[in-house]
Amino acid sequence: MPRRAKEDAIKTRERILASALSLFAKKGYDHTTFNDIAARLKMTKGAVYWHFESKEKLLLELVGEMLVRFKSEIAALLPPGEESFDHLSFPDVADMMVKHAVQTVSDSKRAAFFMLMHEQIRWSSASMSSVREDILKSKKFGPWEAFSVAVQNDIRSGRALPEVDSVEVASCCMALWNGLVRSNIDKFLQCDLEATLKNAYSAIWRDIQTANKGKI
Repeated sequence: MPRRAKEDAIKTRERILASALSLFAKKGYDHTTFNDIAARLKMTKGAVYWHFESKEKLLLELVGEMLVRFKSEIAALLPPGEESFDHLSFPDVADMMVKHAVQTVSDSKRAAFFMLMHEQIRWSSASMSSVREDILKSKKFGPWEAFSVAVQNDIRSGRALPEVDSVEVASCCMALWNGLVRSNIDKFLQCDLEATLKNAYSAIWRDIQTANKGKI
């Protein structure tokens, strides 16, 4: 494929993803069709199919795009030249996730993706089983994994108590993050998102660390 044609194809693909995200977040994943996506872009349905063979593949591309962005943000916490996540600590990840929350509520694309994943997809439906399986089997590094790995690192290094359950801590941290971000987007709770989330993670860290003291 000639360079110009390849660049045009990439731009078209990006436009399709942006259009799909907007429609999924507004109408719901189940109620959005390729016709809707094509009409919004003044394209044919066939042109959309040329880039994405199914709506499920399109959704997985959106998920993958966000996970790649998250992984780059986590990688920025590492020392120069370091590629392993083996040295991440709970305070490192917590601090990054606080910043990530603020960015999510202030960036329309991130907010739309959040609402799509939490409000506009019925994950329990049979039609989502293959997509759900692909996401769960993904080797990409996501927020939950970041917390879990960080806690395991802290246990090995002696910073956290040996009896701490990294799965439980990671699940609790993500539940807090999701709830506060959603409440902020919905304007349901009147609170300082950054301060509230930071205080919550500080409380968790005080509870699990070996010295049982200190703040993030």
